[in-house]
Amino acid sequence: MFDPIVFDNLKVVIEGEVYDLDLEGHVSVVNREDYVDLARFSRVYRISFQQTSAIVASLLLTTHIDHIHAELSGNKQVKPGCLIEIDFVLSQMSKFTDIQYANYEKQLRAIWGADRMIEQRVSHLIGTNEYKNEMKIKFNRYIYEDQVDDIIEMVDYMLETIQKFNHGHG
Repeated sequence: MFDPIVFDNLKVVIEGEVYDLDLEGHVSVVNREDYVDLARFSRVYRISFQQTSAIVASLLLTTHIDHIHAELSGNKQVKPGCLIEIDFVLSQMSKFTDIQYANYEKQLRAIWGADRMIEQRVSHLIGTNEYKNEMKIKFNRYIYEDQVDDIIEMVDYMLETIQKFNHGHG
């Protein structure tokens, strides 16, 4: 048996929170990824869920060798933590408009905070009418084990975002 690192503990909280919502019928988990990147010595975990087929939400948790090493070696100069990114992918059968982009950004800032870094990237599958808007929320700070309640709140905010987008998307 190994002693779990901060990444493992936060992953278990995220996974438990999302799978509880799945079991209760509030969401459907559509993907789960758990990687160890041996080239960069990092860990990556992503869980994706949806309430409707038009919107998929994902929570991405990452940690890097500096934080893993600090925790395993007992280095007190680096506090072991992880980065979190939230993604929403909206699909529709017509082009997104500038008004839609502005509304999505406004809704994201209202829910997640005005100081968050938000990116929108649109893709189009040539030969179809399918368009996807991938929105990323980046926090640009580490989250630590003592901030577990923040992660649970993030999942709640993800649900709130999906509901807002569903209301305006439909």
